[in-house]
This record gives sequence, C-alpha cells and structure tokens, in this order.
Amino acid sequence: MFFKRSKVDKSKAAETAAEPVAASAETVEPKAAPSEPAEPAAPAEPSLSLGAHTNAAGATDPASLGFKTTADLQPAHGPVGQEKAMEALAFGAGMKGPGYHMLIIGREGTGRRTAVRGKLQETAAKAERPADWVYVSSFDPTGGFRALKLPAGTGKPFAEKMALAIDQLADALPAAFAADDYDLKRRTIEEEFRFSREDALETLRREAELQNIALLRTPAGIAVAPVLEGKVVKNDVFNNLPEALRREVQTKIAALEAEIEAILAERPDAEKERRARLATLNEQVAGRHVRAALDDLKSEFAEVAGVESYLKAASRDLVRNAGLFVAADGTPAGKLTRGAAVLPRFARYAVHVMATTAAAGGAPVVQEPNPTYANLFGRVELGAGADGQNQVLRIKSGALHRANGGYLLVDGDALLSTAVTAEALRRALEAEEIRFDPPANPIGAAGDEVPDLEPIPLNVKLVVFGNAETRRRLTANNSQLRRMFKIEAIFEEAVARTKETVETFARVIAGVVDKHALRAFDVSGVALLIDDAASKAGGNGKLSVGIADVTDVCREADHWAGSEGRDVASAADVERALRQRKSRGPDELAEAS
Repeated sequence: MFFKRSKVDKSKAAETAAEPVAASAETVEPKAAPSEPAEPAAPAEPSLSLGAHTNAAGATDPASLGFKTTADLQPAHGPVGQEKAMEALAFGAGMKGPGYHMLIIGREGTGRRTAVRGKLQETAAKAERPADWVYVSSFDPTGGFRALKLPAGTGKPFAEKMALAIDQLADALPAAFAADDYDLKRRTIEEEFRFSREDALETLRREAELQNIALLRTPAGIAVAPVLEGKVVKNDVFNNLPEALRREVQTKIAALEAEIEAILAERPDAEKERRARLATLNEQVAGRHVRAALDDLKSEFAEVAGVESYLKAASRDLVRNAGLFVAADGTPAGKLTRGAAVLPRFARYAVHVMATTAAAGGAPVVQEPNPTYANLFGRVELGAGADGQNQVLRIKSGALHRANGGYLLVDGDALLSTAVTAEALRRALEAEEIRFDPPANPIGAAGDEVPDLEPIPLNVKLVVFGNAETRRRLTANNSQLRRMFKIEAIFEEAVARTKETVETFARVIAGVVDKHALRAFDVSGVALLIDDAASKAGGNGKLSVGIADVTDVCREADHWAGSEGRDVASAADVERALRQRKSRGPDELAEAS
C-alpha cells in the first residue's frame, strides 16, 4: 500500500472521491452478510511477483497503481529495493571501534550517495556533539603550535574573543606608552644613568684641562689631545715640540686615556641596569592592560584544560612584545583598533579554529570531493613577520578536522589516485590522530619549513564510495587500508520487480518531482517510467534503479508538458522525452546510467 500524503488539496480530494481508485492487492473486501455462507478467503498475494501491477501484455497497469498523480503520494528519496545495503549501512553507521569503516559499492546514479548521506545524517543527529579543536602558538623558540580541546561550539567564540583582546591592546598600549606619566618615568631613568656617567667624565675633563689636555667627543668616542695656548695642537705641530715636552704630554695623555677606559668600562653594567629598569617599567605598564584584555577569556574558560597555561604564555609574550603595538608607520593610538588582530605582526596571537560544530548539535557529516593531502589534513600559510622571517599567518583545517567525531565521505578512485595521500590517511586512521606531515610542500614557496603542529586525536568513520574495481585496487595496492573496511554496502543496479519495489519506485518519482519543483506526473506517466526501468534492466522481472537517469527523464518530460501548456505531465510527455533522448545518441544514455 502506498504512503499517501498527509494533506491533500480539497479539490484533489474531491476528484479522488468522485473517481474511486482501483483496489490494490492489499485491499480488504467487506465481509459477507451472515445470512449467506462465506466463501473461503483467497490466498494472500506473495510479496515477490514478476507480474506485479502489470496487465496481460506485461506492461504496467496504471489502474493498479492506486493514485491519480504523484501529488497524491508521500515522496520518497531513498533507494529502491536496496534493503541489504541499507542494513549494512545502518550497522556500520552505528558500530563503534576501529576497523569499521565503510566501503559503498555501486554504480553512479543508483541513489547511493543520497541514501548514505541521509542515513548518516539521521544517525549523526542522535550522536554526541564532538568537542572543538583550535591551534594556538606555543610561544617557544621552536615556533610550534599547541592543540587545545574546547567545549563543543566554543572554538569560534574563543578565537573571536582573543582577536578582540588584540584589538583592545592595539588601542590601549600605544596610548599608555604615549602618556605623560610614562614619559616622565622613562626620562627619569634615562637621565639618572646619563648624569652618573657624565659627572665622571666632567670631573676628568676638568682635571685634564689643568694639565693642558682636552677631552674631545668624536663619532668614534672620546679622544684626548694636547692644548697649547688654548688651542688643540695638531699632529705636525706636536711632532716639532721638544722631545722632553712630548714625552711629558704623552705620559699625561696615557694616564687620562686609562681613566676614560675605566669610566667607560663601567658602562656595560650600567647599560644593563638601565635597560632592566626600563623593561620593568614597560612590563608594569603593558602588564596592566594585557591582564585587563584577557580577563574575560580567563574567567570564561577557567575550567578548560590547557587554556589557562596558554593565556599565561600569551600574556608573557604580549608584555615582552608590547612594542609591536606601536605602529611602525607612526599610526596614532586608536587607529589600529578595528581589525588589528589580522595584521601580520600580530599573527602569533591568532587562534586557528580547526573543528567546530553547529549549534543544532549532533556529529558532523562531511563530504570531500577532492581528497588531496591538503584537503584532508589542512594547509599552512606563511608570510613575512616583523623580523623579516617567515611566520605562520593561517592554519586551515582539512576535512579530517571538520569530520572529527563524525563521518567523512570520499570517492575511492580519487583517494587511491595518490598513493602517498592514501597511505597518510591509513596512518591517521590507525594512529587515531591527525598529524600534519605533508609529503610535499603544500604551503607555498620552496624551502619553507613546515611548522610543528601538535597532533589532534582523531575519531572519524571513513565512508568510501567506489565500485568493484575500487575494491580490487584497495585490496591490491594497500592491504592494510583494506583491512580497515569491515563494512561493505553493495547497491545493486537492478532489483527484483515486486509490488513493494514498484510502489517505492513511484514514490521516488514523487520525490524527484518535489525536489526539482516539477509538474506532477499522472499515473500513466509513472507507469511508463516504471516500464522504461524494467526495459533497462533487461525485462527479466527486474527494475533498473538508476535514479539519475529517472531524474533526467522526469525533468525533460516536465519541459515537454510545459511546452504544451499542461499542468500535469503524462505518458505522452514521458514517451517524448525517452524518444528525444534516444535520438540524441547512446553517449548521453550511457552517461546518465
């Protein structure tokens, strides 16, 4: 019995009532009156019947289908007669443990992809929502990145709040370092150390002056020269002086140079102390603003493992590198506030979201049409940092990150086309971790070093679409990978023509009509589509279940019905579509199947 639509237009209901539908094989006849002897009940119609819904000529009898148009049917979007495949799929979708990845066998156009996605989405909706994962800088000399596990749905907000903190600091720190209070404290330290050195040199200068010796400041440092009659003596004049006088002057000069060296020898320690005191001042000023900027993140994620240690490391690094927030081009304080976090010089503070789940909940179902290494494992984008060296600007997630905790769907032939990618995927599934270790350089210019990314734990169900040849290649080329696929769901190209499969086929046509917003098909059009499917299967009691082919025929029949101004497509429109497709040649038919 068909599943009718739960709601039918009143006009259609009236038409249906005025024109009774022929009883199906499951219709129950009224009981005979008690006064008459009841006849023996007819034997139940078997489920499998090669003549189901057919007339004497073997064609589908429209009257036996039990509806007027597809508008009367409950649309179906699943495959026709693929019970075994669907059972295997349901088992594989729910089965936990390693090695229960799935191989989906069948030709394109059988509806297997739609069926698999639908079943997995149904199962995933009931599953636990997986955690989010982000990469953050480790702030150590290696330049590596830590993986942080965050509560489901908080990865993106965490990244946004960290970026907001950088934006706030880009406004607050330049203003703080330009404030009069900071400038006064800085100048006080500078002058204290400058006066200490200058006092010693001034005392020495006065002593030298009494000995007719001058201390001269030059680009190379402090020079010492004799003075005669109030003027510095040039070398040629000095060389013409009496030898005894020259020796006396040279002795004085040597003694003064020794004292100068002694004064300047104290400078490294003094300079070290000066820098330390300035650094302390800078840390006090910057630290106050950094703590304020990160307070919200610290309180919100206080209970999340790893976040506190990351924020402490980030805080220390922000304080040490507060100078980054003073624009190199002299941009005034406050001009960097909007979007400062995206500037390359702040890239080390970016939070790279690798996996996050939708608020609707459930596990992810991800399809990757081009399973290259970069598309599966992600990629890293490099650029010049503030010091001119390459730094990580962006870490982009791969399909494995996005599918983590759920299901990843890939095409088997595309996956096996690159052996190194297939092997990397096998290692990831076996080790149950996503490790970024590209076989070639996917990050841009030659010579770029691949950054060290902490592996992320992997829990994913891999679903591979292929055919018999895919299975053979999987077995022949990578026996270890093959052993991971303990579930096979085989979608047949043709199924037995039974009452159930015929009725499901009709509901699938109703589903095609709904999905593509086509005109309704009357029962004669549906009957002809069923006969065409039987013909494609060889006419041996089977139905071809090439959904893609049926969809194309329906769309073309809809076109012809529209060209004739009809609101409902009929057998005439289906016949015209089939005839036109045949006249266009076998290539199109082969492609559609």
